[in-house]
Amino acid sequence: MFQKIASNTLYQVLSKFSTAFISIFLLSILTKYLPLEVFGMYNKVYNYLGIFAFLADLGLYTIAIREITENKNNTKSIISNIVSLRILLGIIIFFIALLLAVFLPWYNSFIWLSGIAIIGVFTLVSLINSSVLALMQAYMKMEFSFVSVVLGKILNIGLVSYIVFILFPEGGGIDYGVSLLYIFAAGLLGIILTTVMNYVYASRYVHPIGLGFDREYMTHIFRISLPYGIALFLWVVYFKVDVVLLSLLEPQAAADISIALYSLPMKIVEVLMVLWGFYLNSLLPSLSSAYTSKNTQTLQKLIDISLKVLVLGGMCIFVFGTLLRDHVIRIIANDEYLSSSVHLYSSSDVFGVVLWVLFLHFISLVFIYMLIAAKRQWELLKINLFVTIFNILGNIILIPQYSFLWAAIVTVLSQLLLMTLGYVTVKKYYKIPIDTMYYLKLLSVSLAVFLSIWYLLRYFSLGLYLDVIVYGVLGGLWFLGAMYFWLLRKTL
Repeated sequence: MFQKIASNTLYQVLSKFSTAFISIFLLSILTKYLPLEVFGMYNKVYNYLGIFAFLADLGLYTIAIREITENKNNTKSIISNIVSLRILLGIIIFFIALLLAVFLPWYNSFIWLSGIAIIGVFTLVSLINSSVLALMQAYMKMEFSFVSVVLGKILNIGLVSYIVFILFPEGGGIDYGVSLLYIFAAGLLGIILTTVMNYVYASRYVHPIGLGFDREYMTHIFRISLPYGIALFLWVVYFKVDVVLLSLLEPQAAADISIALYSLPMKIVEVLMVLWGFYLNSLLPSLSSAYTSKNTQTLQKLIDISLKVLVLGGMCIFVFGTLLRDHVIRIIANDEYLSSSVHLYSSSDVFGVVLWVLFLHFISLVFIYMLIAAKRQWELLKINLFVTIFNILGNIILIPQYSFLWAAIVTVLSQLLLMTLGYVTVKKYYKIPIDTMYYLKLLSVSLAVFLSIWYLLRYFSLGLYLDVIVYGVLGGLWFLGAMYFWLLRKTL
């Protein structure tokens, strides 16, 4: 079972590493092409739609995996009705987002409403794609997702390159508003290609994947997914609402610069966040089966291994991210994002803070998926509601006085609160194994690695790109070596 989870996760990790590289390259093109304030506008629109996208998602991806795993004989009906429900929810939420934007300052111009419309369609197609991916995940057939996602990203970056280097080149009297609409459309075409390819592949296992309209089942699936969906939506609210609040609580010119400096490290962190979600999505079918069959021994083993893997991965990224964050920003963007003359704070300041968000997020994921497997979505909803209120109030109080750095600090505190409440809640239903010696050993090794690499970077720097390559490879070897010697040899 663990080998199957590992292989299924491996395909997704390969896919994510490839698409992460392409996404970072795309981010680099945009930060170097767009003026600082225009890049802020770009992120402002994406964050606004991102909040509504998760409301439309309603957590149906994860719930679909669990439903199909438990009822594989009824897969065609399940997936057809879930696709229909997602399309219906997507259309409703999309129009709500568009209508609300008309009444918000800085969002209600023709250009930005057009951008919201394009990203809204992108979101709708993404919902269909993730429904198909849920089917592939439940059957542990994620190998093709690597091909489809990478090709979709390649199409996206190819079109963006054409837009910024040929269609609207710098120095040619650029209308950045129009060029951004073309960039948004390039993303839409990329996700359409990925969705079509996944649909064709998934049809090999369930054919045809059509639309279902079983009102009783759709009502049932809506009810069981609602608490998790709202909890997921609330998580996204407290993770993305800071950008929306920055746009509303600061003057427009200052807000767009703040959003640009804040969004760059947050975009990098978001890319890394998704990585371990793949592992837990691969784990969920086994976790649900173990919980349903009351197989306590397997359940304990799954929880123990998952916590160890995620803490190890989080610590590795935290150490090397902290040490190399200025290098990464200079490679992706330019020194403007590090300059103290642009703003009181820089993107490097934010990066150092939000790496804590990433580390805490990895641990929190284990508790979230354990609650889903135990069908305790309402507990998760209560936790996320409390954390979201804390986050929004913190941002409203601190942003006007301390700008975006304190928005990042509030996000860290919110993530810490989420992890703590998740742990306390899960303990009521599961016995959580804590291998104290493993975590002490990891902490000691991490500190030694941090000090060693800090010393080498300070006195023996190899240059901007070589530092990232060499020390990035060392970080990967550290992770893989620790995985093998501390975990895999004992498990496989």
